[in-house]
Amino acid sequence: MLVQGTTIFNTALTTFDTYQGQPTEKYALQITLDKKEAARLTKEGVKIKEYEGEPIRKFTSRYDIPVFTAKNERWHDEIPSGSTVRVEYTTKEHPTAGQVPYAKRVLLLEVGEGYEGQKEADDQFFDSTPV
Repeated sequence: MLVQGTTIFNTALTTFDTYQGQPTEKYALQITLDKKEAARLTKEGVKIKEYEGEPIRKFTSRYDIPVFTAKNERWHDEIPSGSTVRVEYTTKEHPTAGQVPYAKRVLLLEVGEGYEGQKEADDQFFDSTPV
């Protein structure tokens, strides 16, 4: 199953998520959803929360979540807040949480405006004076 949305926070899918300062031993990605996607997930039994008036959902996995660019290249940097992503996921029934979505992989469709990764590395390379 696929869902598209916008990342809420900068997300590093190379480190475990934390809850109350403790690692959860899960990788996690939170996205805002449009009303249509939120309604579809709700119909599937996935619980949706709200953040600043927008429907959101967290997708987790105990395993690495590979991230790809639109050019089918691996993305190894943090996913900046405001990035448009498509998440492939599967669900598993939970007795009290409904259908819990687990991320399988992420397609980074548009990088958020705050991304400085490669540009910053290039600037450092060309501005540095070799010793």
